[in-house]
Amino acid sequence: MKNVIYANARASAATRTLLGKERLFRIAEAASAQEAVQILAETGFGGGRTIDSPLDYETLIRAEEAALIAFVKEVSPSEKLTKFLLAEYDFHNAEAVMRAKYLKTDVAPMLAEEGLFSAETLKEKIFADDYSPFPAPLARALHAADELFVSGKADGKTIGSLFRRALYEEREKLAAKDALLSAVASAKADAANIAAAFRSRDFAETQKQFVPGGTLKEEELKILCEETPEVIRDKFRFSKRKEPVYAAAEDFSKSRPLVDFERMADGWALKYLKAEKYNDEGIRPFLSYFYYKIADAANVRIAMSCLLNGVAGAEIKERMREAYER
Repeated sequence: MKNVIYANARASAATRTLLGKERLFRIAEAASAQEAVQILAETGFGGGRTIDSPLDYETLIRAEEAALIAFVKEVSPSEKLTKFLLAEYDFHNAEAVMRAKYLKTDVAPMLAEEGLFSAETLKEKIFADDYSPFPAPLARALHAADELFVSGKADGKTIGSLFRRALYEEREKLAAKDALLSAVASAKADAANIAAAFRSRDFAETQKQFVPGGTLKEEELKILCEETPEVIRDKFRFSKRKEPVYAAAEDFSKSRPLVDFERMADGWALKYLKAEKYNDEGIRPFLSYFYYKIADAANVRIAMSCLLNGVAGAEIKERMREAYER
């Protein structure tokens, strides 16, 4: 196991390179997307890469994601933590390769950055029906996907749900006996289940989409699916998930997409870590840096997309997720 103190020190030093809320607001208030790109260049976002057009901003984001993954692989103090943080990339790419396997499409445009498994390894093993190198939840999802495609019962929603459930199962397994990782994993799982409940408003459908690892009980999900916002607020007024449930209920009551809820859910783990920003216990500094870096990328994506579509700076700032504050 690598040294936890060393990993936290490296993460704390790297925190100085985060864009942070102040710079992100500068980007949001830029006069144009081109000016925003110039601000990003000044901060070193994208690792020194240049782009010919603001439309190519994803190139900068992908470079940052690749650098973060490399950082985790090099510095993470434990194999378990590395797997926990990078699982999402592997499960996303495995799903993409599985779709390409049966739909006969080019997988490259569907791939995210590589996690623990290279794209070539995933393609080689999945096309050969050899799932032995992969974590058990992913292997089971791949076998189940094979059966759905072969039987003609596969569709985008079903396959997506299959791999999403597998990802949360893997996170739950890796977080076992670690209070901090368990808190992060359960927050993410609860957010996914709250979203599923409010989007479908159908308990049977929500059960199909249910992901493991959270704290919400079956009867609570049923309330989220079937009751009015007023009843939901009353039932959850003492719940540890009150804040996100209230945000989702407010969005639903105003017949709008889960905008406020999604902003809160994306930053939920960070809010938990941020509440104890001076607590250096365990892997907290390392974990905080990872999620702040993810938030930077998400906020740049939001800002650039909005600027290219003529959205005003004030509205862009309202859409931004939790960000690091110096």
